[in-house]
Amino acid sequence: MRTVIIAGGQPHAGEGWRRWVQQGDRIIGVDGGASQALAWGLVPHVVIGDLDSLPSPARAVLEAQGGQFLVHPRAKDETDLELALSYAAEQGADDIVILGALGGRLDHTLANVLLLALPQLARRSVRIVDGLEEALVLRSGQDVLLRGLPGDLVSLLPLGGDAHGVTATGLAWPLRNETLRFAFSRGVSNEMTGAEATVVVHEGLVLVVHRHMVVEEERVGHQRGDHLASGFAGR
Repeated sequence: MRTVIIAGGQPHAGEGWRRWVQQGDRIIGVDGGASQALAWGLVPHVVIGDLDSLPSPARAVLEAQGGQFLVHPRAKDETDLELALSYAAEQGADDIVILGALGGRLDHTLANVLLLALPQLARRSVRIVDGLEEALVLRSGQDVLLRGLPGDLVSLLPLGGDAHGVTATGLAWPLRNETLRFAFSRGVSNEMTGAEATVVVHEGLVLVVHRHMVVEEERVGHQRGDHLASGFAGR
């Protein structure tokens, strides 16, 4: 079962979120993100957070729908999204999609992206998606298959230190068992040359950002019937 977490950021305008939500998915609303879920016609199974950003009318609707509330104090060491990710991992989720994690405050955006490196998310497929962009973290010994179109942008950014043994194929500037140095920009804005690209990391953490360069209608025309998300595997 896929778990879809809807955070309280500023999601990309449009209907792109629909391709990430399927019937039977478990929906988690993160504080004010639960209100965004309602605006999309989705009713969260669980609402997590201190609820300081959830409007009273939306809370009343959620309560009437019988949703579960996991309320935390405002004075805490974790953000509401971190609490939601930890909860999803505890519940055994192995495929997690995060919506509404970007935009708004820069500190929240950066913190949300870095949450992809949480230890409890290792060996799980976890990605942040927003509009035409998706982001995930590869750890030592992991690889990912990216599906898209020629011209899609792929950026590889090491986290927490240098990343070693990075191999990337299907890109205009391939990497062959190379080192990406932390705080350097070498891995930014590579380009896919075909419908697929692969990235392998031998040691370290690498943030993979995939930006699709065509609008959703064009992409569906090219790939109808194919799941649009990146594939993820641990070696």
